[in-house]
Amino acid sequence: MLKLTTATAVLVFGALTAPLAAQENFPSDTITIIVPYGAGGGTDNFVRALEGPLEAAFGTDVAVRNVAGGGGAVGLAQTLTADPDGYTVTIPNNAFYTLVGMGNVAFEVDDFDYIARLVTEPYVLTLGQSDNWSDLQSFVDYAKENKVTLGFAGVGSSSHIMTMAIADALGVQVSFVPYGGGSEATAAALGGHIDGVVLSPSDVVSAIEGEGGLIPVAATGTSSLLPDVPVFSDLGVKVTGDQWRGIAAPAGVDPAVIAAWETALQKAIQDEGFQKAVQNLGVELAPLYGEGLEQFVQDGSDLFLPLTRSVAKQ
Repeated sequence: MLKLTTATAVLVFGALTAPLAAQENFPSDTITIIVPYGAGGGTDNFVRALEGPLEAAFGTDVAVRNVAGGGGAVGLAQTLTADPDGYTVTIPNNAFYTLVGMGNVAFEVDDFDYIARLVTEPYVLTLGQSDNWSDLQSFVDYAKENKVTLGFAGVGSSSHIMTMAIADALGVQVSFVPYGGGSEATAAALGGHIDGVVLSPSDVVSAIEGEGGLIPVAATGTSSLLPDVPVFSDLGVKVTGDQWRGIAAPAGVDPAVIAAWETALQKAIQDEGFQKAVQNLGVELAPLYGEGLEQFVQDGSDLFLPLTRSVAKQ
């Protein structure tokens, strides 16, 4: 009886300590990052720049998989089929909110554990040339007396929702015009078919340069691509909601594994090559973890979900 009890105790103890040992040794295998978009886009370029520094920080291989489709829905859904062990992660951004709000996915925002925010990218209100305005205030003055048209990339996209949020914050009446992508919306503004666009700096920077180009009048945050554009908050307009990219996993990841991720990311983002890539992409390094990140994700939900659900009902 004594031998049976001792053996049983050893087995029970081993069962209890095995997961703990696995957590303490994390990672002991390849980490997979699912990019929910095709190769060559902004999110993919960001992950490719992070891949090498993250391998060095973790001391293990990092595999990047592009799983495109449904505006990010396919890759995000596939991520959620993985175990919540920290070995399979994806790249969160504002599409998490808009896909949920539009009812295009079966998951909820809370189905993920958010490990880090790493970079942010503002939305910028960019206008066509006109005798009616030259800056944000003159545009607002005109728009309060005349209906204006603003374009964006895709119905229910984050740029759509931010266009609505900006119009509401400015107190102006806007006709919203969706386009298939940022380049189409920008071309429409350049051609005078719409009054302006709300897009990321990388979408509009080439259209701003030169005579007759578009006029960036205000942005939700700063960008190295458009360093001289004023920020809405500095102009007394309360509108926030920058695009962002970070790391998220299926909900249920052990806190010790999340802590290991935070330590590795804090080291990886110090890599000079990664920081140069971030600058070239026109995004801002803005790491956030823990409670601060939780609040950031909640603020995004509070902004995007109600507006996106209102679009879905139309």
